[in-house]
Amino acid sequence: MHMANELLSVPIATGTLALAGGGLVFICRQAQRFITPSRLAMMGVMGAFVFAAQMVNFPLPLLPGTSGHLVGAVLLSIILGPWLGSIVMASVVVLQCLIFQDGGLLALGCNLINMALVPCFAGYGIYRWILGDHPTRVRMYVAGVTACVVALEIGAILVPIQAAMSGVLLVPFHTFLGTMVGVHLIIGFIEGLVTTAVLAYLRQVRPDVIADCPTGQPRWSMAMVYVSLLVLTLAIGTGLALLASEKPDGLEWSYADRPDQPEFEPIIVNENPTIASVDALHARMAPLPDYTIRSDSAAAGWTSFAAVIGSGLTMALIWLVGWAIRRKEPVIDASCTG
Repeated sequence: MHMANELLSVPIATGTLALAGGGLVFICRQAQRFITPSRLAMMGVMGAFVFAAQMVNFPLPLLPGTSGHLVGAVLLSIILGPWLGSIVMASVVVLQCLIFQDGGLLALGCNLINMALVPCFAGYGIYRWILGDHPTRVRMYVAGVTACVVALEIGAILVPIQAAMSGVLLVPFHTFLGTMVGVHLIIGFIEGLVTTAVLAYLRQVRPDVIADCPTGQPRWSMAMVYVSLLVLTLAIGTGLALLASEKPDGLEWSYADRPDQPEFEPIIVNENPTIASVDALHARMAPLPDYTIRSDSAAAGWTSFAAVIGSGLTMALIWLVGWAIRRKEPVIDASCTG
């Protein structure tokens, strides 16, 4: 659901970038209370996992011309709490933009808001509300799926709002809105199932890393949990990412490209020269645009390379940010606190 620059006007792009930046500064200050060495380690590992998982586009049932991918904001907030989860998710989005040209440079503020800040806090709030004071295994899974669906839908709704405010829509607002809601309802449900699978695994091996702090005897050490998640990250990045669908994702299909509908015409028009100039600059500066090298004959192995490099850079960035903002004597466990 990475927005391109063409969906936005320059004032909306700069305004949302300033809003996202201010929000991240506030979040980093609040997150100081929650960063412990163990939480910082988990932040890096989960960030690497989400980065790799986002590279796997899966074809959508009922919509054969499009695909979707995991966002991961709700999963991060459930495991790390919304403050730390949003920092991790923001790190993923920033690296995807700057290194891999995934999402527009001017649209970075919107992508931070739509994919990181709002879904982390909204998803976590829904999750905790459904979970209640007496969490059970079934309630936790229902809460996880529901939170993913609702949080992803909120992010999807924000996209047509931002596009409409930018004045770039060629169709009525409700037309774009309805398409986005329908497509991302399917994506959100699938993300919910993936989130539930990860939660089920962690509940079996190390239940104390999940935000509802369930009772239970840990079966594995934290070191083993970290290693298992990193192995899974490598397997996804070097294996599943190679099998990713090449069909346009839900956002692109909604407004720009529908291979299954040759008569479809893009519903966005943006002739602003600043947008075009920033697009050209971004294309030149991104080291691995579209997760590969700048070559028409790039081998599939470059995708795996990009997944490994991106996961490693994500982990390093998260650890650097966490180390920089941490307090020397943190006293609150973010896994138990919203």
